[in-house]
Amino acid sequence: MKNKSDVNMTLGQIAKYIGGKIVGDKEMVVHKLVSPEKSEKGTLSVIWDEKELELLSSDALLVAAQSFFNESRQGIIVEKPREAFANLLHLFDKKTSFSYGIHPTAVVSETACISAAAYVGPLCVIGDDVVIGENVILEGQIFIGERSVVEAGTHIEPQVVLYSDVKVGKNVLIHSGAVIGCDGFGIIPSFHPEARPQKIPQIGGVSIKDDVEIGACTTIDRGTLNDTVIGSGTKIDDHVHIAHNAQIGENCIIVAMSGIAGSAEIGEGVIMAARSGVKDHVKVGSRAQIAAFGGAIKDVPSGIIVSGFPARDHKEHFRAQALYLRLPELFARLKALEKKLSGSGEEK
Repeated sequence: MKNKSDVNMTLGQIAKYIGGKIVGDKEMVVHKLVSPEKSEKGTLSVIWDEKELELLSSDALLVAAQSFFNESRQGIIVEKPREAFANLLHLFDKKTSFSYGIHPTAVVSETACISAAAYVGPLCVIGDDVVIGENVILEGQIFIGERSVVEAGTHIEPQVVLYSDVKVGKNVLIHSGAVIGCDGFGIIPSFHPEARPQKIPQIGGVSIKDDVEIGACTTIDRGTLNDTVIGSGTKIDDHVHIAHNAQIGENCIIVAMSGIAGSAEIGEGVIMAARSGVKDHVKVGSRAQIAAFGGAIKDVPSGIIVSGFPARDHKEHFRAQALYLRLPELFARLKALEKKLSGSGEEK
């Protein structure tokens, strides 16, 4: 295991990478990508808010729209600075690299099939009939249960648990502490005073498609019979819970502390903001959005934005909230009107 050495890049090389137009000397060397307030000679900052120009060092380089440049500024002109910023973060990423092989402290079943072009880190435990593809990185202290599959290019950070029968696709990133494939919360309640709730066995698995990202401390439960499914390209934040049998479509964004109950169906490109939730067996249509703290307890049509609890059309919810905030004023006016009417009656 080794650290990547810092690589100095020229302005020309960076411009080619992000598809921008150079202002200044293309041979100028850039050694660091920084925020505007930490800029200095040899650094590069991305600007999309004009107010941040005031924070930029006079000899620093910038990436921005053409209108942000003057005679003294040098850097790279781009049409979409935010997109350029995301690409530059990939370019300047200095994460630790890993060499192929199995660490001597790892415990690996004799029936596991591990690519010679994979890295299995310290104290990993690999169960029976597990398959690990090429260029997979298992950083350390990772448990992978029997019959699970991790396909090529996937990166799993420390202390992740994959229970049995979990299938992870290509180029997936799973952050530290995630637990995937634990039993779903299938319980038959008892209403008899002497009986106890009964657990329903969960014998399905979890299927995670290609290019998914799963945040730290997120939990994805196994299905009762069929797999819980996470569609390709979906990005899941930290501390999210996805219950048994849930079906998550492609390219969804599920933000921190959200919860999806059992057998819910989430369409393609759905966005669930922080602390939002979906009730069991509810369907959320493709391209719909659930605002922060929103709770969908009935089906959500495709392409709309809902908020509140119970979740309803976002504009309708805002109108209701505006009316709610006026209740003290309306109540005072009502009391004044009652008093006035009462006084009029006494005069008669």
